[in-house]
Amino acid sequence: MGTRVSIFKDLIGKYFSATAKYFYSKINGSKDEPKYLHDQMLDEEYSADMTYSSISGNFTRITADVVSMDSPLPLKSRPSLSMAKGDIPKLGLKYVLNEKQMNTLLILFRTGQSRIKELVKKIFNDTESCIYGINERIEQIHLIGFSSGVTEIPDEENTGTSIRINYNIPKSNQLGVVKTWNDEKSSPINDIKRVLKVAKAKGEYPNTIWMNSITAEYLMTNIQIKKQFAFSLNFTGSNVPDLDEGQLSSVLKKRLKLDLKIVDRSFVHQKDGKSIVSEGWSEDMVVLSTGTKVGSLVYGTVVEAEFKQEGVNYAEPNSYILLSKSGTTDPVSEMTAGQAMVIPVLQNVESLFYINTIEAQKLDDSDNEKIASGSSTDSKITIWSQELEKALVIGEFNKIEGVKKTNISISDEKLIERINQLSNEEEADLKTALGI
Repeated sequence: MGTRVSIFKDLIGKYFSATAKYFYSKINGSKDEPKYLHDQMLDEEYSADMTYSSISGNFTRITADVVSMDSPLPLKSRPSLSMAKGDIPKLGLKYVLNEKQMNTLLILFRTGQSRIKELVKKIFNDTESCIYGINERIEQIHLIGFSSGVTEIPDEENTGTSIRINYNIPKSNQLGVVKTWNDEKSSPINDIKRVLKVAKAKGEYPNTIWMNSITAEYLMTNIQIKKQFAFSLNFTGSNVPDLDEGQLSSVLKKRLKLDLKIVDRSFVHQKDGKSIVSEGWSEDMVVLSTGTKVGSLVYGTVVEAEFKQEGVNYAEPNSYILLSKSGTTDPVSEMTAGQAMVIPVLQNVESLFYINTIEAQKLDDSDNEKIASGSSTDSKITIWSQELEKALVIGEFNKIEGVKKTNISISDEKLIERINQLSNEEEADLKTALGI
């Protein structure tokens, strides 16, 4: 199969660049097209060495000391820095008009100016598809990474290599819940308040809460949330109907000063001729952020942009997408390709806080049976699928800095609730201390 100049080279040369920019503006701005969160949440950043860096560190602002005259200034430590770094991956796709489709286009081409508008539309349909496909992939990579702290596109969804980036979210910023939020008797307001307390201790003040529509539905039927909404209306009855999205948003704003953002996106991929649908938000995850700008869209220069081929038409609808159109022989066809060297990157991840809404230990069945029979459960407790001495668990729990101390009289259920309130970092330290 050889590359040749397109049969429609004059039309492509005249309209390709303007059409590509039109489609990009349409896809990213029209009320009828997807509103891409990566455009709203990330600032474009060019990388000359084709690598990205997710810079993180302890950026808490330290107050100045009041110093008496003739006294030395107190020494302060600079913020510590860490980095997640890697090479920017290449994103790309192409579409081909086969011989039968080409024959149809040639008929239109030979009819002259009367059909020129229809011909141009058909020639450039694939241009829009290429731009759309690249934007969709960027959006999914961003949403998965933002909602979990790790973005991963497995090989079964991607023709080529899998993509995995860990943004190194501090474990102390990752928390579970006391009771899973799919339980209408859970206390999500208490769970969120606990996260806000952790954030405040670090000098961070989240003002936005992000979740998918499934988690939002759980909150709309949650007893604590509904009671809070009823209280705001001075309603004292017990039969409160399920809330809608606007009412849930009102509760979170009034009670916790958080703006609610619900993300509901799925994506269609094609591999080996088969369509695969995958979600864009990590299941059961909730994110609290200090704003809606959370990072950078880091891009580099596509190699072909520096080594453009003779006979191929090129267009650049934005700073990082390169589109090309060319013809092929044996068989006769027309190809449209889109490629980009680009990756979404979270920055200052210390200001992001994560709630896993199903990460909660529960009483073991044997413990429930003991409680039901009135037997004592003070000697042993089953947690993380292991039966442990309760006194040992309490002793190690009490060693965790900042926790409210407890004693052997605490019930198994209350002790597990207290453990569920720990951050991922504290929970990992506890498990290590217990030899799990």
